Amino acid sequence: MTMNCPGLSTFDASTLAAMIRSGKISAGEVLEDALARIGRFNPHLNALVTVDAAGARAMACRVDQDRREGRPLPPLAGVPLSIKDAFATRGLRTTASHRPLADYLPDRDATVVARLRAAGGVIVGKSNLPELAGAPHCWSPLFGLTRNPWDPELTPGGSSGGAAVAVAAGFSLLDAGSDLAGSIRIPAAYCGVAGFKATENRIPRTGHIPHLPVRFGGARSVRHMLSLGVLARSVADLRLGYALLAGPDGEDMEVPPLASAKPGAPLPEKPLRLALWTDLGLPLCPRTRAAMDALPAVLRAAGHELCCTAPPGLDPEALREIFGLVGGAEIGLGLPAWQRALVLAAGPLLPATGRMLRAVARGMRCDLHGYNRALNRREEAIATLEAFLGEVDAVLCPVATCVAYPGRPMGPWARPPVMEVAGQRLPYLEASIGLTVPFSVTGSPVAVLPAGVVDGLPVGVQVVGRRWGEAALLDVAARLEPLLGGFRPPPLCGG
Repeated sequence: MTMNCPGLSTFDASTLAAMIRSGKISAGEVLEDALARIGRFNPHLNALVTVDAAGARAMACRVDQDRREGRPLPPLAGVPLSIKDAFATRGLRTTASHRPLADYLPDRDATVVARLRAAGGVIVGKSNLPELAGAPHCWSPLFGLTRNPWDPELTPGGSSGGAAVAVAAGFSLLDAGSDLAGSIRIPAAYCGVAGFKATENRIPRTGHIPHLPVRFGGARSVRHMLSLGVLARSVADLRLGYALLAGPDGEDMEVPPLASAKPGAPLPEKPLRLALWTDLGLPLCPRTRAAMDALPAVLRAAGHELCCTAPPGLDPEALREIFGLVGGAEIGLGLPAWQRALVLAAGPLLPATGRMLRAVARGMRCDLHGYNRALNRREEAIATLEAFLGEVDAVLCPVATCVAYPGRPMGPWARPPVMEVAGQRLPYLEASIGLTVPFSVTGSPVAVLPAGVVDGLPVGVQVVGRRWGEAALLDVAARLEPLLGGFRPPPLCGG
């Protein structure tokens, strides 16, 4: 860079976009800094699996030319972006880490990609994920293991693991993510960045894999609980990304024609009313427990009202069961017959402690009556949480039972590990996604904020808001962000 600054190790997208618009720095200089960081750190971290240096340079050149010629620049003009490899990118390899798609070149962009391009973002590449976004870790059968930038022996989480690493390491400053069971929230927490999943059906899923493209025999089966969103470094960037991506596209017919996603009037500067819910029926590791235990003093010292309580009438174990039943039924429809038969055969052999995995197996074999009962239970849970959120500004929860754990290759049919958390042995699904799936069941918007670094590893906190209340939730998150410390660059990548 020609300016006297630390490059991309500290900026967020909103700040950098303003600097490019003002002429303090060029899009070309920003991009070359990003490409240099990718060249230096990506071979070890393996966050980006496809890098499009030529396409990115062409886009950055157009941004700089527009600025020189006085044309107005869109909101993300010149900002390096990465795209989770589950989203179709026109003319750029899109695999979803699925072998049949290893050489797939889409002829059109996913809706979220098209909207980010229209906003002037410079796409530097595609970020790694587990096969078909189907796991809370980040091992790909095509591209291998992605490593956590805080400790390369640890996982960055998944499925948006490459996205979180790319943003933390400064390869990009924003990445589009998707979240069925915590796939935005877990990597954000494990890598110390911010994440946001919008209300279910708020951002179009057009061009997201799964389901597979039609030419590969794809047919949509997952109808509930999948939400899209962004990973970034600040709440300002989450707000910007959400505003750009939300709203109908005329193709995903389950996205309602709601009013604009632009921010509404900010919350009045009065104390927030917050609920802290840490007992969701699973243990917390010492680092996570320490971060959660520190929250009440910090929030009350800032003048906010805090009640340490669970929403009355919500049973987290029941929510995990509902997730398994609905998710199992819908995901199972999309599996080949032999894979579905394998899961069904294994169901009775699963340990009694793996209640969520057993619910997934039950969901795969439930009839229409059972599926409908699960959806009715889901509807009741949504109503219960919404009623509670009518009394508080947000609910705060831990993201996961533990911080990042050792990464390893783990295919979809590998025997999942049993994880020890605070002296208790937990099945892998419960330990990894057990605290995120309750808010997948309710379809709630959730922001994840860095909540500090404990003994060298980041911890995140979920901030849960009312359905369709993204603007208000992001206002709450913006007020909490400075109290919790915000993004810190990982020390292995220039932090």
